[in-house]
Amino acid sequence: MTNIFIIVLFLLSVYEGPGKSEFFRSPLDIPLVLSANFGEPRSGHFHSGVDFKTGGITGKTVHAVAPGYIYRISVSPTGFGKAVYLKHNNGLSTVYGHLEAFSPEIDEYVKKVQYRNKSFSVNVFPDPGIFTYKEGDIIGYSGNSGSSGGPHLHFEVRKSTGEKPVDPSQYYNIEDNIKPVIGSVVIYPLKRRSVINGSNEKLIINVKGNSGSYSRKDNSGIILSGPVGFGVNTWDFINNRWNRCGVRIINLKVDNSLIYSHTIDEFSFSETRYINSHIDFEENVRNNTYIQKMFVEPNNRLSIYNHLVNKGIVEMNDGADHKIEIGVSDFNGNYSKVEFMVRSDTTRYQPDEKLKGIMMPSEGKNQYYNSDIRLSFPEYCFYDTLYFDYKKSPSPGNEFLSDLHYVHSKYVPVHKNFNIGIRPEGNITEELKSKLCLIYIDEEDMKNVQYSGGKWNEGFIEGNVGSFGIYSIGLDTVPPEVRLVRFHNGDSLGEGSSLNISIVDRFSGIKDYEGIIDGKWALFEYDPKNSLISYKPDPDYLDSGNKHHLILKVRDNLDNETAIELDFYFRESP
Repeated sequence: MTNIFIIVLFLLSVYEGPGKSEFFRSPLDIPLVLSANFGEPRSGHFHSGVDFKTGGITGKTVHAVAPGYIYRISVSPTGFGKAVYLKHNNGLSTVYGHLEAFSPEIDEYVKKVQYRNKSFSVNVFPDPGIFTYKEGDIIGYSGNSGSSGGPHLHFEVRKSTGEKPVDPSQYYNIEDNIKPVIGSVVIYPLKRRSVINGSNEKLIINVKGNSGSYSRKDNSGIILSGPVGFGVNTWDFINNRWNRCGVRIINLKVDNSLIYSHTIDEFSFSETRYINSHIDFEENVRNNTYIQKMFVEPNNRLSIYNHLVNKGIVEMNDGADHKIEIGVSDFNGNYSKVEFMVRSDTTRYQPDEKLKGIMMPSEGKNQYYNSDIRLSFPEYCFYDTLYFDYKKSPSPGNEFLSDLHYVHSKYVPVHKNFNIGIRPEGNITEELKSKLCLIYIDEEDMKNVQYSGGKWNEGFIEGNVGSFGIYSIGLDTVPPEVRLVRFHNGDSLGEGSSLNISIVDRFSGIKDYEGIIDGKWALFEYDPKNSLISYKPDPDYLDSGNKHHLILKVRDNLDNETAIELDFYFRESP
């Protein structure tokens, strides 16, 4: 009997997914309905969990899905907002994000940390014995905090060792018998000698079909020569819901031989930005479309690829016809495919001109300097060898304080931030140096200007940025706008009420804020989605019946500050 008990404990301590498990109960008391699934492509990352709908409202009870202890609690105005992290005894951890509130014992603990640190944002790691829970115990209430786009529960399952997210769908029976949708297929020329229907440009193929079977809308011939790659725009629906979700498996076959396959059951946070190489980045920027490529660039180190022949690159040079089959599958095994024929040709593309730009290998450090700009790219900043292009043009009007610097193309991704320094024009006074910053300008809408950080350094405004595009220098001397919301000087706050204040900065954005009541730091929660900070009076930190004096200071990212003062009364409930 003892040996059997030891074996059972061992099996519980080792994660062996995927496969259905009885270990986890539901985190909610309502039917589990997905609005987003694991691994679906997002801007700059893969979705690391599943999103459960909460009926468009907040405040649903959130339960521990299994026995365990809290090892992390985080509060942030962005990201997961208010989130709880539980570690279980089967080698897995679970995460509950975008909460409206914690359970009372967690809330009290977090509040003490916030007051001690004098910060709304905290990230704490309690000792294992402080918060232990049985399956089904309440740990919080669903919400819309952080970067959430609407009320829901973000739920993750992670391997405890390494914090690697795995697909939570394997632990829950989510009804789904709908086959994935295939929207289009793309063929890419991967070398200068590659030819696609007489051109060295990619070819987008629209498809038709339903119920898992798709074909080309246009039956004209496709003639290919040289190394080419394929991509697919595909998504999935779940029964009775119209939220687009991601697919789990994508395969590419040429003449029934498997050339490429990936499966998204797990990934690590350290690799998620490689999605910029995995997808057609240009199509994503131009059209907000996620086309997943079925070939792997030299500096794409995603671990999701489980079968690659020549990195998914297909060489077309034998003069024969070939059948292309692209198959996609969701987590429930619903399968769709598109098939079409191509002809291989021996014609070699003859470019009219040589490649422009400065060759920058992906594996090394690269730099570009002139009298007005300096650029420094770290190792493995690019996904493949780059022929770097740069130009500048005069600034239109007086809106910008330097030329416009065209740093390669916004349609080409970078994997790491790089350093950029731009020299401002004219004489810059000492007073204005601290108010200058880098700005990013959308070349398709020159009025779309974004603050991009940066500080004065030896005659340049220098900073780290994460994308190519047009950069210049801007000036911000305007402080944030601070306005009371339905509250006036001398009004009263009751227990359970809230003092709401709108804080808006029109350019560089809110950097920080500080509320002082009667000379002591006070906890104000920040909701950047709605440009609000709020104060909820707490009898533990505020005397009832007395007049209190508030000083609120709000700073933007260039340290322009607005301060307001007001008096109010607090009436504790009897």
